Amino acid sequence: MKKFTFKGVLDGFRSSVQTTQQRDREIEEILRPSDFQLKKTFRHGFPHNPTALAFDPVQKLLAIGDKYGSLRILGQPGVDAHVRHEGESACAVIQIEFLVNEGALVTVTADDTLHYWNFQKKIPTVVHCLKFQRESITYIYLPVGSKWLYVGTEKGNIHIVHTESFTLSGYIIHWNKAVEL
Repeated sequence: MKKFTFKGVLDGFRSSVQTTQQRDREIEEILRPSDFQLKKTFRHGFPHNPTALAFDPVQKLLAIGDKYGSLRILGQPGVDAHVRHEGESACAVIQIEFLVNEGALVTVTADDTLHYWNFQKKIPTVVHCLKFQRESITYIYLPVGSKWLYVGTEKGNIHIVHTESFTLSGYIIHWNKAVEL
């Protein structure tokens, strides 16, 4: 009785397939530049040159901004989104603030622009932008559950932005009037 081994069966199968394929057709292997496309397919590790960080404790999401205008949102396994600020706002992300448990966040870039991001869809998108002309933004604060975003400027004034319409309120807290009180 003849013994069959798994390796012997595979070797016999491979040799029969190779000779059949070679006889059927000869494969032409010529590579042209048009056959290739350069594309980033994988991203790993912590972003290079991070400048801002925010955490949403309800959804357990971490947002990291860098000095090139990129924004990376990390969460549970499988949750990893990477987006960039476009146009003039492709500069350093100064601060990030989550709208807790609403699927949105606000970023401040170095060109003094507020960006309202909606990440409820598969790819996060900028829904609204608000550019400050006369004052530079230094800090933003959004109380939990509030619809009013407080925007501090380098002159000491505090502007108030309504997060639902993303418009400036007419109410401004001026530094000189707040100090007198």
